[in-house]
Amino acid sequence: FFCLSVTGLWMSSANISITALEVLPGGGWDNLRNMDMGRVMNLSYFECQTTEDGLYLIPDEVFVIPHKETGVETNSEIISSWLEQKSSTSNSINADVSFLKMLNGKFSVENQRMKTHQVKDSSTTARVQVRNLIYTVKAYPDFTLDTRFAQQAKAIADAIENNQTRNADYLSEKMVLDYGTHVITSVDARATLVEETTSFYHQSTGRVNFFDKLKFDISSQSTQQSSSLQKYQSNIQYSLTQSNGGTPFYPGITLQKWQESTRNNLVAIDRSGFPLHYFINTNTIPDLPHQAIDRYYKVNTRPGCVDINSKNFNFQANIDDSSCEGPATNLSFGGVYQECVQMSSDAGPLCDALAQKNLETGEFSCRSPYISTLLRSEVRQQGYTSYDCYDQRYRCGFLGLSHCHRQVCQDNYHVRTARINTYWCSVNGTAPDNSGYLFGGIYSPSLLNPLTNAKSCPQNFIPVKFLSDGQMICVSKDYETGTRFSVPFGGLFSCQSGNPISGSQHLSDGCEILYCVQSGLFTGGQLLPIHLPPFNKPPLVSMQATNTVMVMTEGDTSWVRVGETKAWKVASPQEIKKIMQKLNPELYEMSSGEKTGVEIVLALGERESEEEGKRDRCIVFKQ
Repeated sequence: FFCLSVTGLWMSSANISITALEVLPGGGWDNLRNMDMGRVMNLSYFECQTTEDGLYLIPDEVFVIPHKETGVETNSEIISSWLEQKSSTSNSINADVSFLKMLNGKFSVENQRMKTHQVKDSSTTARVQVRNLIYTVKAYPDFTLDTRFAQQAKAIADAIENNQTRNADYLSEKMVLDYGTHVITSVDARATLVEETTSFYHQSTGRVNFFDKLKFDISSQSTQQSSSLQKYQSNIQYSLTQSNGGTPFYPGITLQKWQESTRNNLVAIDRSGFPLHYFINTNTIPDLPHQAIDRYYKVNTRPGCVDINSKNFNFQANIDDSSCEGPATNLSFGGVYQECVQMSSDAGPLCDALAQKNLETGEFSCRSPYISTLLRSEVRQQGYTSYDCYDQRYRCGFLGLSHCHRQVCQDNYHVRTARINTYWCSVNGTAPDNSGYLFGGIYSPSLLNPLTNAKSCPQNFIPVKFLSDGQMICVSKDYETGTRFSVPFGGLFSCQSGNPISGSQHLSDGCEILYCVQSGLFTGGQLLPIHLPPFNKPPLVSMQATNTVMVMTEGDTSWVRVGETKAWKVASPQEIKKIMQKLNPELYEMSSGEKTGVEIVLALGERESEEEGKRDRCIVFKQ
């Protein structure tokens, strides 16, 4: 009789074979999508634990509460709005209020299916469930963390310790992508049968219809019930029957046969847990995972009117912003422009590519009566290489008594940095007729313009550079022919700037740029997918290196790492010079004239190094 310290399906001896319980807590969970993510709890089977009935092998980090009472729970409900929908498999964890509770589960397949059918068919949903509870599986409060998860947490801690704020933010968002927003600490192992029906008929006849499919005993129903059932069935627009655990559903299956099959086919039917950051030492990683999860929620907040019966209803909205009763607003705007501030001496090409004057003025300004409103300020980096040579003096000849010269050439890797400030021209009050631009939507290399369903502007509109990631905003002053292709415009806002027109700001970090248009114009088609982290770009300079001494520069700050230690420390140019002189004394025997222009070159890998081959990539620190 033996157990393995890895996740196995069997525990074996000469005469015993036992199945490992697969419904386990300790995994990451995305509470927006209701989706299982990476494992946070370590799985080991050293203690050879089993459930009380001896049917299942369980890991060392969990305990099981058996439900010995017999019986099948049945319930039915009428769901008039997708906002009221509760998940049939994760209701408890969706009730968590650590973040924006109203967003929990709103990007799940279950909720989006219900929303789509209710809106498209103008109908309500009936849901009937049969639930069979067998075990509740819980994790011990002090469970051991999975090695991979612990490594990611340590990488964030190292970045914080070395003052690499940008990298720490990126790694925190990457953790949310890999492990979700929460960690499951308890699951109910059972099986359910669920029927979800969308219909115009709002009476609770769906329960009878469901049990009729299951060949359940409904012989006592009256003629009136049969008539109602027929009426209900004739008004069904969509129906889905799912078996979660147990034998897969098929027409004509009996409830008894399905229930007998659930013992060996268990799934998780309800989950509960805590936010991901609860399981990380806040002394080493203060607030960052919490902020990353909060950012994930806020970036996917889509404010708008959620009342299907309102003329301002917005199909994409998932949070009510009290706009259902407000009048539609059509405002002109005075264009956009972008200023570029060089943060490194070599940032000229970056600014040439990203700076954008206002087409209306030909300058970085707005025309009266419009005023400049800062929409976004962001730092943009661009890596490039140069092939540089310098003359190196070294000892040679008999006993090294002579000096020789050689030319050393190599690829040097540089990072140019600039700050991009994006402004849009707004107006307080009423602007003169035909004084501003018509608005024709926004598109980017990865997103379509919802007005054209293509990466292009409508006819008679001009694309203008917008932000620093390749987005284009479509504007036009052709009021005669362009008006029919434009949309009523209500302003722009972002995490850094509220909308001066509407006075409404729905994000505080992210940073997502939103624009306001008349409700109903961009609400056709399918629901938009969720925006997944990371939202911050990773640092352009990779920290992977094999040299004994490494130097990393960012702006005016330099860090140095010596030997095999993983710790970086801030160092002045004089300190770096002393370290290099100690490790490479022959380099400092050169004359002062020969030293002119010599650079301390320390090899660092870059993200593109795998594609560039095996040539050395270098970061340059000038003496």
